[in-house]
Amino acid sequence: MVFKSVDSNANNNLQLTIDPADLADTRAISSILAQSFYNLPEFAHWVYPFIQVTINEDLRYRLRSRSPLYCCLVAKLANHNQEGIANEYNSDSNLQIAGTVEIALRSASFWSNERHYPYISNLAVNINYRRLGIGSQLLAKCEQIAADWGYQETRLHVLDSNQSAKQLYRYNGYQILQIEASWGKFWLDYSPRLLLKKQI
Repeated sequence: MVFKSVDSNANNNLQLTIDPADLADTRAISSILAQSFYNLPEFAHWVYPFIQVTINEDLRYRLRSRSPLYCCLVAKLANHNQEGIANEYNSDSNLQIAGTVEIALRSASFWSNERHYPYISNLAVNINYRRLGIGSQLLAKCEQIAADWGYQETRLHVLDSNQSAKQLYRYNGYQILQIEASWGKFWLDYSPRLLLKKQI
């Protein structure tokens, strides 16, 4: 799939591929996840490297487990009109990791009739490559994987306050299955979590 560059001053075509992540991708993935899920004030940016190390180690553990019902995906962009687009974390100098997502089986609650369901997590797109449809492509790939596993639905969580993510999921056919009260209301985060579901 070919996308137009997010830089309006550049006329470069960006080609997207989505593949399973490998260990060489984890540093770039952890950087994207840290920037996407931890919105720290400017004076606290020194914390990001520590967050990235923790995310990186957790991700490497999941990838090494080689579970047949777990997959981490990366969306990589190749820019054929410009050399050297890769950042210091990318394993391939010709590719830029622009987004990531994970899918795994999750156990249902003990009072539910179902045993497991495919659960999507850690969907994140590099801030420089948002609004190009990369998130939708990552979701579609997860849904394809869930279908290959023999399931007819996927689920995920989103904070009610995350308007851009809610818009993305609504656009891709996800509907609210459950509103979960947030214990964070007693601290700083007042936004409940929404459990979303899509039939595939």
